[in-house]
Amino acid sequence: MKRKLRCYFHIAENSGVGYFRQYLPAIILRELGLAEVRINDFKFGKGDHVIPSEKAYFETCNWADILVVGRLDRPEYYAQWGAFREFFNIPIVLDTDDNIHHVPTTNPGYQGYGPNSEAQQWNTKAMTDTFDAITVSTQELKNFYSKYHPRIYTLPNSLDIKEWEKHTYRRKKHKDIRMTFMCSGTHAEGFGIIQKAVYDILKKYKNVSFYYQDMYWRLFEKAPKSIQKQLKRIQWIPLEKWPAKMQGFGFDIGLAPLRDNYFNRGKSNLRYLEYSLAGMAPICSPVEPYLCIKNGVDGILAKESKEWYTAMERLITDKEYRTKIADGAYQKVNKDYNIYKNAKIWLDTYQEIYKKFHNFHGAKKVFKHTKGNNYTLVK
Repeated sequence: MKRKLRCYFHIAENSGVGYFRQYLPAIILRELGLAEVRINDFKFGKGDHVIPSEKAYFETCNWADILVVGRLDRPEYYAQWGAFREFFNIPIVLDTDDNIHHVPTTNPGYQGYGPNSEAQQWNTKAMTDTFDAITVSTQELKNFYSKYHPRIYTLPNSLDIKEWEKHTYRRKKHKDIRMTFMCSGTHAEGFGIIQKAVYDILKKYKNVSFYYQDMYWRLFEKAPKSIQKQLKRIQWIPLEKWPAKMQGFGFDIGLAPLRDNYFNRGKSNLRYLEYSLAGMAPICSPVEPYLCIKNGVDGILAKESKEWYTAMERLITDKEYRTKIADGAYQKVNKDYNIYKNAKIWLDTYQEIYKKFHNFHGAKKVFKHTKGNNYTLVK
């Protein structure tokens, strides 16, 4: 192909998932001039997506070389993409970043993704029958979904380093040492791993403040009275303000406890990435997403409650060590998880999928507009 690859990204979730898995790679591919890119819509979690009209879908498919589609486990959604694939003879890629076949009962998503649920069944059928390739965020997901599809590619979550560096870089001067537990609504159960250690630390070190998101207020209802003043609730942070707010709080230590189960093993290391760019020294559970950490160099791994206590205590009492860990984490993420460096991985993957598809299925069908709503096949 003499010209740039034309990629259409259909963002299914108007949330962090849609941002990291489709929107961010798309706009960086466009910004770097690596590909021609179109996006259906994205509102950073504010309001519903605008659904393209039939005419817009037709014109986009006629223009594109490859369609990248976010997961939405509904039959009409997958049927639509299957129809586009057949009509235009164009490769379609499904992107997913969760193991929906092992959603824990404690996860809010279990209601829709329990064993043999309709959503699971449609997802499996779509993977096996509709899409030409699957992209995932982790090697663990690739290993799991390989039973459903032979062509699965790993595209690791990466961050917009330039966006994070726009804001005041970390370690604001404050009298207290600030720890935080920040995560999505699916990881509340992880706090149980560290609750005793956190409470014991706060009892011993009155110069430590512990920040948590407002949606987790129930986890702290029965916290000892002696530490109540050290507990700080954070209001909901809009997606587009996340980097600025995360750095603005001046957190020193970021905690990422995670239960070891099939679902969590498929998660990405996103919390570690964000903690690191915000200038924190991260402590994480030794579960698959965080095994990228070189323990004691660019983060700390802690399993049992005593290990969490020991890790927190050392970071609190040893400023030099805390700075070393934070700097190591920042440098690692900047080097290995920078979307400006990793965008080429996305492009190479899409180009490979495109070439393999047309080598097997022949040329794409392109139509020319004639009169009214009529189109004529050109090639």
